[in-house]
Amino acid sequence: MNKDLPFFVSVRVLALVLAQVFIFSKLNLFGLVSPMVYVIFLYLYPTHRDRHLLLTAGFITGLVLDVFLDSLALHTLCLTIMCYNRPRIMRFTFGLNFEQKTFRIHKAPIQQRYTFLLIIICVHHFLYFSLEALNPAMFLWILKKVFLTSLASFVLSILVLALFSSKKS
Repeated sequence: MNKDLPFFVSVRVLALVLAQVFIFSKLNLFGLVSPMVYVIFLYLYPTHRDRHLLLTAGFITGLVLDVFLDSLALHTLCLTIMCYNRPRIMRFTFGLNFEQKTFRIHKAPIQQRYTFLLIIICVHHFLYFSLEALNPAMFLWILKKVFLTSLASFVLSILVLALFSSKKS
């Protein structure tokens, strides 16, 4: 079964949104950290699919999250920006391997996969908390939130990916 088909991609995105809304948004560690695991959507999305479809899916995913989490379009803006920049981040992380049509993230070395996941999480969280604070005087607070939330999101993302990955990959 090909898990890159649009149906399976849609099911994964829906599962991530539901998990974020009903599980991960309720986690509030130390009153400061609320992991955002839905960012692994950018990791799971097929590599060489239509870029317009990725932008549309990112926009709709962010919009649904904003409606449920009442976050004033922060998720929509950050996820759309990340979808737009995903090819650049992949090229930076995977190098020339990314250009090959046969490239699959799950077949890349584990260090590159974790680096890619960590970069998209950190950049997304930096955008999110910068827009949330919208005040340069709160830069240290933003960095603290980014570091702690990225750490929690990264650990939980790895656990979610390990839990739901097939044994072959």
